[in-house]
Amino acid sequence: MTRSSLRLKDNSKIAIIGGGPAGSFFANFAIRHAKKLGIKIQITIFESRDFSQRGPRGCNMSAAVIASSLHAKLVNDGIELPKNIVRQEIKGYYFQTKEYGIELHRPKPNENSSILAVYRGNGPLYSIHKDNYSFDDYLLNHVIKRGVNVIYEPVQALKLSSNIKTPANIIYGRRNSHKEMKADLVVGAFGINSTIVDKIKGLNFGYEPPKTIRTCQMEMPLSNSFIKESFNDNIYVFALGLKPFRFASMVPKWNYVTISLVGSKDLSKKDLLDFLNHPVVQSKLPHDWKMPDRFCMCIPKITLTHAENPFTDRFVIVGDASISRIYKNGLESAYITSQLAVQAAFERGISKEDFNRYYYKPARKLLAMDNLFGTFIMKLSDFVTKKSWLVTARLSYVDSKRGSWIANHLNAFLWNMVTGDAPYRKIFLQALNPVFQIKLIPVTMKALIIEILNRVKSIAKNRINIS
Repeated sequence: MTRSSLRLKDNSKIAIIGGGPAGSFFANFAIRHAKKLGIKIQITIFESRDFSQRGPRGCNMSAAVIASSLHAKLVNDGIELPKNIVRQEIKGYYFQTKEYGIELHRPKPNENSSILAVYRGNGPLYSIHKDNYSFDDYLLNHVIKRGVNVIYEPVQALKLSSNIKTPANIIYGRRNSHKEMKADLVVGAFGINSTIVDKIKGLNFGYEPPKTIRTCQMEMPLSNSFIKESFNDNIYVFALGLKPFRFASMVPKWNYVTISLVGSKDLSKKDLLDFLNHPVVQSKLPHDWKMPDRFCMCIPKITLTHAENPFTDRFVIVGDASISRIYKNGLESAYITSQLAVQAAFERGISKEDFNRYYYKPARKLLAMDNLFGTFIMKLSDFVTKKSWLVTARLSYVDSKRGSWIANHLNAFLWNMVTGDAPYRKIFLQALNPVFQIKLIPVTMKALIIEILNRVKSIAKNRINIS
């Protein structure tokens, strides 16, 4: 057997490590491709979590916002989310700086898709609901109904032979009751927060996981009436220009708000408390709000770069342990990488050359190259949001010009910044649009002069007080 003949065929076995969205998406695409080719395949998913559990035991640690672009793809795939899974249908976003806030609206309304807030597991740790709210569990059950087998046990090790004729060997089970299963193709859909990442790196086929940073998330219980009245079905995004925070979000989910913080360094519980005690954030909470004695929180990793060599013969990694958009839209990245990997496996083959050429290079071009623009945009955003006089002047000016070209352009730019509806390259071009920048020159110059005068007055006043 040569690598060119290393292909999936009738009765091939596919093992997927990880039953989250990336694993379910891969299984769903694989079933469709197998049917198209007229072959039968056996798919087994290994998942040690029970997504129907509340809190950390069932959660994959994510803000869990389904962008409208992903929702449209799910609808096209026949995946209709029931009402109990959708915790809130999001109307828009509210962009809040230290000095000013502006409501953003969807630039191009699409009747076939919505922005949806969901839970990855079955809700916060101390919630008392009876229904199953888990998006991940719903997706997993969707592919189970299509014939996928699920083994609810952890994978302990993966053995890949240097002989390409030999199938991969998965060792799984709890404690000392280890079992083995052979597979023609193994898919790593385990996610960057999984402990198996280091084990895969130790197989020494060249895999280098993405660089990461730790974020902080909390589920805040609030009354549904307050959330409805105060948030108005909007996600609040904060760019306060304060270290170590880059941005934060508050996502309404019926009677909870998911708070997600992203910083320039690893964040901790202390950073969460500092954020919640900020006056701007306090103004968005009930006047008598106090930090609950117990609450559901986590400090997960998110990726800052893409992986190197997330593939070899008979093995491929999808999702954020491979390539993902930085800072946002991880669910759609899981969808995209799973789709590309399935196309490579079924239409080309399962050798490392096939995965490199038909999966990794297209994914890197689509996502990783775009992340270079994302890195620049984030640094630019860090710089601008620290200049509160500049941000306030521009936002207030544009807010007063609602309906004009400049207002619509800024709305579209900020909307794409805070959502996953556009690639970073498009956002980059929107930010540097020459017409947009020229129109804002008078506003910027006026604000700069006022800022300089205010500083001069402050210095003079301090000198008078000292003397």
